Amino acid sequence: MEYLRAWNLGAISDEAMLKEMMSGAMRKSMIAEFSQCLPAAEKPRWAQQLTPLSGHECRLINKAIERILDIELKRGDSETPVSPLAYEIRVISGIDRLLQILQALGKDKPVAKGYYANLNKREILSSLLQACTPADSDTPQELKRKAKAAGITDEQLAEAAMFSRRWLEITEEAIGWKGLSSGAYYFMAHTADTLDDRAKSRISRYSAVEPGDFADGACDPAWFHEIYKALGRKRYEFIYASAKHVADGNRHSRSRKLSDALLGNLKAKQVMEEISEKRNKDLVVSLGLIPLGRNRHSGLKERYIFLNKFLKDSKQFGAQRQESEGRAVKLALDNLARTAGYGDSTRLTWSMEATLIKDAEKYLVPKHFGGVSLRLLIDDGEPEIICESNGKILQNIPSRLKKETYVSHLKEVYKLLKEQHSRGRALLEQAMIESAEFSGYEISSLKENPIIWKMFSRLVLVTDSGQTGFPGEDGASIISAEGVINAISADNRLRIAHPFDLFSSKEWNAYQSFVFDHQWRQPFKQVFRELYIPTTEEKDSSRSMRYSGNQIMPSRAAALLKKRQWTVDYDYGLQKICFNSNVTAVLYAMADWFSPADIESPTLEYVEFHDRRTFKDKKISEVSPIAFSEIMRDVDLAVSVAHAGGVDPETSHSTIEMRRAIVSHTLPMFGISNVSLVGNFAKVSGQLGCYNIHLGSGTIHKEGGTQIAVLPVHTQNRGRIFLPFLDEDPKTAEIISKILLFADDSGIKDPSILNQL
Repeated sequence: MEYLRAWNLGAISDEAMLKEMMSGAMRKSMIAEFSQCLPAAEKPRWAQQLTPLSGHECRLINKAIERILDIELKRGDSETPVSPLAYEIRVISGIDRLLQILQALGKDKPVAKGYYANLNKREILSSLLQACTPADSDTPQELKRKAKAAGITDEQLAEAAMFSRRWLEITEEAIGWKGLSSGAYYFMAHTADTLDDRAKSRISRYSAVEPGDFADGACDPAWFHEIYKALGRKRYEFIYASAKHVADGNRHSRSRKLSDALLGNLKAKQVMEEISEKRNKDLVVSLGLIPLGRNRHSGLKERYIFLNKFLKDSKQFGAQRQESEGRAVKLALDNLARTAGYGDSTRLTWSMEATLIKDAEKYLVPKHFGGVSLRLLIDDGEPEIICESNGKILQNIPSRLKKETYVSHLKEVYKLLKEQHSRGRALLEQAMIESAEFSGYEISSLKENPIIWKMFSRLVLVTDSGQTGFPGEDGASIISAEGVINAISADNRLRIAHPFDLFSSKEWNAYQSFVFDHQWRQPFKQVFRELYIPTTEEKDSSRSMRYSGNQIMPSRAAALLKKRQWTVDYDYGLQKICFNSNVTAVLYAMADWFSPADIESPTLEYVEFHDRRTFKDKKISEVSPIAFSEIMRDVDLAVSVAHAGGVDPETSHSTIEMRRAIVSHTLPMFGISNVSLVGNFAKVSGQLGCYNIHLGSGTIHKEGGTQIAVLPVHTQNRGRIFLPFLDEDPKTAEIISKILLFADDSGIKDPSILNQL
């Protein structure tokens, strides 16, 4: 750009400037930078932000680029002096140059642009084709006329458009291939490693599926069949083959599996056998797309049970494989739901669970074998086999009956219902975390499933208008903690309330009291779940420092978090991806997650939040409050369970037991009488509330409220702190100071803490 400025000032002549661009020491950089600033009908987003060139600047630069193209497009197999420069050209405009590139390519297929030691003809021409874009004045009619005169076939134009998508719309109209653009974006969605904003925008026009999910294996059957019908088999196969040249990795072969599944070329039984044998995730995703055929209901149920069994079996493997296989099953269920006509996998799941219980209805009625009767009993949501003889319940089924076909079927149904109970509890908790919605009709349908309904009826729901309550016995109403009944219609949208919803509506304490007074056991922690609210300081940052300075045992922390869908990334350490909230949380620590790190217990630094797709920093205020709370809950658990006792293992002897003894002997010295020690916690009864302070990590929870973030100020060099007759561990000093602070909570002046209280 300094050369260009000098040329504009008249310090460099036209001839000298052209010589620098063609043969100077910086020629490759000049061609790359100048060409990407040239005007074009369409540019990548990064190129749109560059300062455009003036008209006389464009004329000079185009003179050099045109000379390079004139030489390169007439080359043979041998490299020319301008081949390295041709590879650097970023923008070429116009139909004429497009056709010249295609003529030079001949029968060769274009290849994706990369970095090559020796640039051959095919690689150079592919690079030029990718840089080629329509001019503002170009029309489909002109493209059709000039292509015919140049001897370029419709297939060559279609292949070029698949490779350089800026030509898609104009080419589709020129050659009359209806569905070409849609098909190109379909394969781009399934095979590209990354998608720019324009591609995502175009894909969103054709499908309601999240664009980023296609690369993982999600599929939209309606979109596929629309393309296949518009193009026909022959043209579809052609663009499928063309997509191979721009596909990343093995994704092109996976798109073939998806296509074969949608067209019915794969058989469900054979696919399930191969999955069981090889555990191929591409086939797992494809299973949901195979047409259901005549026995629609039984086929749907069989695949649903198979996919859940596959997911259950994955628990024998490591955390990363569990995550990838779990993701494949989720996408397979989404695909199966679309194939079966459901909106999403949540609707499919509850429908299938209801079907499983209906299949078991005949086993709920006693079956008599002489003086012995057998039946299934679903009590308190859990299935149980009841064997009676003369009014007396037997512990085991008599051995003489074990060979009966009915008994083997009974045991099989019992096993399925036990799995349903376990699966249902996990699904309900996941539905709360992901804010999954239920229609009023779906809730009334759940009443038909006694296993699910027993658990579901103990959970607080929230409507789209903000009303809360437990499901009524009729399945058509919700009842608040105060006993107020609100009817729900079939088209109402409800979800399982998260503590954040109850905290926001100021009804949290009321529901906690209700559950406690009625002695209800919820299927998972809901109203007594720990809640984490961002502090004022955290909201404008992408980092939370509330666990900074805590030392942990890395192997124990990693093992614990892996069970909660955290994965170990070799670049970033422990991270958790929340697909529904579009956020990635990374736990940063001075740690080596891949070795025991026994020499020095690592210290946590911060939890950072990023956008899931771009990995750009994401302010905590932009993160879903529910996602934030659940992520911080995981970290809090890891800090509490995997907390290292001291700062320096060689000099510190602090453990939770030691701290318990220290606190119990220290409190009387300060005249504190409102603190009791229960398990690993110091329970503080203050005037503004009751608090639980963990003796290992020092984290503070207000009973019936949120976690309270009190950030300790550690010594800069983490040296020893003198505590008379106590301990030299700064964590012990921190915990004692927190107990003293909250024992006299009415005297707290810190605005950050007061805001949380």
